[in-house]
Amino acid sequence: MGIVTQPKVAKGFFLALTLGLVLFTGANPGQAQSNNGDRGEFPGRRVGGGTRGDCTVDSRSLAALNPASNLGVTASDRPSLYFSVPAAAIPYHGQFILHDADENRLYETTLTAGAEPIVGVQLPANLVRPEQDYHWYFVVSCNPRDLSQNVVLEGWLRRVSLTAAPASTTLVETQLDLVETYQAEGLWSDAIALMVELRQGHPDSEAVQAQWSRLLEALDLATVVP
Repeated sequence: MGIVTQPKVAKGFFLALTLGLVLFTGANPGQAQSNNGDRGEFPGRRVGGGTRGDCTVDSRSLAALNPASNLGVTASDRPSLYFSVPAAAIPYHGQFILHDADENRLYETTLTAGAEPIVGVQLPANLVRPEQDYHWYFVVSCNPRDLSQNVVLEGWLRRVSLTAAPASTTLVETQLDLVETYQAEGLWSDAIALMVELRQGHPDSEAVQAQWSRLLEALDLATVVP
């Protein structure tokens, strides 16, 4: 359930995924509001939903752990983003792509999915700058020969000029309190990241599982993410 990253994929595979992304998302970054005081909705898609044909994965349980506004906020200089992915007997790949607000590609990597329910990517240090918005995509290819079958999730990330309270203790109760502090401060990406780490480190903790359930309810993802 920890962070899963893989080397960059071959150029041909990445090109196919990128073409599918351009053809089928239709996102317009100009629609996003970059005013830091505005928490209006950003264009995006958090849940895979159904596909138009056969797919090797159940895209209905594919979801981005991101607020309903599609904007995740972080105070970290190296934030992490997480995705709930369907289980599969044969591993499959998801392509993570990060653009700036002008849709200039900054970073891409491949995540191997199928074995764990949550996969994530930790961005390089200081790749995202304070008070700027970044547009990410997570693409799962159902059929490389038919780009219309690509499942594309997309959302936004903003780094703010705050110093997040550090998780300076290993006490689970204190770290759970910190998750709530992050939520109260609007640092949803940091709350999600810490909560995923706690679930990984304490899979049998009832307190951790209860907090995880409350987080999913706050994100309006309780019916999608296990």
